[in-house]
Formats: sequence, C-alpha cells, structure tokens
Amino acid sequence: MRGNKSPPARLVVYLLLFIVAGGLLVGLSNVARPAAQPYAMAPPLTTSTTHIINFGAASYYGLPSSNTLVVSSNPAPQSTAVGPTTYTPAPAGGMIEFFSNVTLDVASPALAVDDASAIAASFGGYVAYSSLEGATAVAVIRVPVASYGAVLGKVEALGNVTGMTSTSNDVSVQYTDLNATLQALYTEQGSLLRLLNQTNSINSTLLVESQLAQVNEQINSVESQIMTTQRLIDYSTITAFFEQHQAAPLLLKVTAAPGSGTSPLSVTFTAVVSGGSQGYVVNYNFGDGYSASGVVVIHSFAHPGDYNVTATATDSSGETVTRWAEIHVTSPPLRFDASGFAASVATLFVGVLEGIVEVAVVAVPLFLVGLAVYLPLKSILHGLSRKGSGQAAAPR
Repeated sequence: MRGNKSPPARLVVYLLLFIVAGGLLVGLSNVARPAAQPYAMAPPLTTSTTHIINFGAASYYGLPSSNTLVVSSNPAPQSTAVGPTTYTPAPAGGMIEFFSNVTLDVASPALAVDDASAIAASFGGYVAYSSLEGATAVAVIRVPVASYGAVLGKVEALGNVTGMTSTSNDVSVQYTDLNATLQALYTEQGSLLRLLNQTNSINSTLLVESQLAQVNEQINSVESQIMTTQRLIDYSTITAFFEQHQAAPLLLKVTAAPGSGTSPLSVTFTAVVSGGSQGYVVNYNFGDGYSASGVVVIHSFAHPGDYNVTATATDSSGETVTRWAEIHVTSPPLRFDASGFAASVATLFVGVLEGIVEVAVVAVPLFLVGLAVYLPLKSILHGLSRKGSGQAAAPR
C-alpha cells in the first residue's frame, strides 16, 4: 500500500527520533552537570561567618596570640606606670651597690608580697624584710647583682607602677679604706698583745687590756662593715611598696551596626570595656548557635529572624558584666531575573543542540553500517523466499 512507509524509511524516522530524544537527554545532563574545575576548589563557606578583630595590645586584654587580626588603630589605654627599667650590671669585680624603690598599685598587697618573695627566690635571692598593714605592704628583697634588672622588671609587672627611684653607689674607695683600717687594727691588736705579755704591774696590765678591748671592738665593727658592703655589692636591693588598688566598677558598652537588614546580614559588634581590673575578655553569643570572643567581631546571620545577641566582659579578677543587642533579619524580596532566565534558556538550547550533535555523531555511522548489512541480507532472504515458492509450485 502507498500509505505504508518502506522499512528503510521507517528506520530513518526512528533514527531521527532517537537522535532528538538522545540529544535532549544528553543536553539536559550537560546543563545540570557542574563545570569541571581545572584547580582544586576552596572549601565551601558555612552559612554563618564570624571575623574577630582584637584592638589593642594582647597583654592589655589578657588574650594569647592567636589567629585573630590585631589592629593598632585603637591601642589599649596606657597606664601611668613607670618602667620596666633597663639595667646593665657592673663589670665583674666592680664595687658598686644598686638600690631601687618602687611603689605599685595592686589588687591585693598580701598576694603581691608573696609574689615578690617567690620572684626573689626563683633568682637565688631572699626577702630581707616584709610587713603588711591594712591596705599597704612593703617587701625588701635582695637578689644577685646579675639578676637585678630581670627581677626589677618582674616586680614592676605585679601592678601599676606609680613611682620608682633607682640609685647606685660606688664603694670602691670605701671598701679599700675599710680593709686598710682593718689591717691597721690587726697590727695594733698584735702590738697590744705583745705589750700585755711583757707588763708586770697591775695598772699597766689593766690599761693595756682596756686599750685592747677597744681595738677588738673596732675590729668587729670594721669587719661587720666590710661584710655588709660585700653583701650589698653581691646582692642588689629592691624595696617594693604595695598599695591596694581601688578599682572602678566594670563597665561594658556594645554597639551593633547595622541593627537590621535582609539575610544574609553581616553585623559588626564593637565592645568598649572600662573599669574593673585590666585584662579584659569579651565573649559573644549570637543566638543562632554561634559564639565568638573579641573586642570587635563581625558575624553573618544567614537566616531571617530576631536575634538577641549577648556580650559578656570578664576582667582579670573574674568580675563580669553583660549587655545585649537586638538584631532583626528579614527575608530578601523575590525578584524575577529576566536576563538570568534568558541566559538559562539559551544555555539549555545550546546544550540540547550539542547533545543532538553528539548522539548523531555516534548513531548515524552505526545506522549506515546496519543499513549496509541489512539491505544485502534482505535481498538474499527475499531471493531465497521466491526460489522456495517456485519449487513448491512445480509439482502442479
């Protein structure tokens, strides 16, 4: 019948349908598949990002060195303290005495005396005198001259230095004079002893013994001065006066900018801490499952909602103060991106065309090979069929 298509024609139609359907599938899969990355991709960002910026010296805020960004544009409040003092010990064999008087503002004078004693002991020194009266204390420590500068610096670090004086005294001449005087007294002592052995009268004996007692007393005094001078040469003296610090109340002010906006919203939190005992740590709880520490913190709120952010400041004595900040995050408005839609359609169209070409490149050669095998085979089978039909009709 004329309406029926021949088998090759049907095969061509089937081939075209297969190419189009396969091209659609390949094109859609190519569009959906992410582009290959020539280089390793960075790890994806989390839905909430926090950046911490610590302003001021780490020693002021009591924080260790870390991966935080320290910005010097807002330095820590400077104390009126003096020091630390640099010191170069005298050359070996020098006859120089070193003295320092330092006054410090501390939280606990009793603890400061204990700390000063421990510092002296750790450097081979000792406490010559200490006392505690109410809100003041004093400690006189002596340390080897080679450790004088190091110990003085550590003592100054026990509090805020409000006053200090340091002096040195060259006693080389005095030390030499004392030794010369001692030798002269020893010579006089020997002469009196010989004279005492030679005298026969009671009066002479009493007179010599009186003079000998005076010489012996002078010898003891000079020897004591020499020992004291030698001790002061070998061990420097640091006198520390500790006064109890009357700390102002701990205060915390927190600002958030901006306080509202659409998600994802990046907010900068700034904490200003004053009073209390210096050495502050500020901790934030953002109310979305995240927290951070720092003076200035940048946090990103990924989802809409009302967040009550809590900031807590802690000083070196353990006192805390808490403040809050309200953050309002809304959903971004829905917008139709015409340019993006057109780009997506164009990408899909190009992908489908590329898929059709890819399928055709594979299917057409296979179809032609199959057709080249099918047509001769069909002719052979048709001839055999006709021959068989003729043989069957011969007996008639």
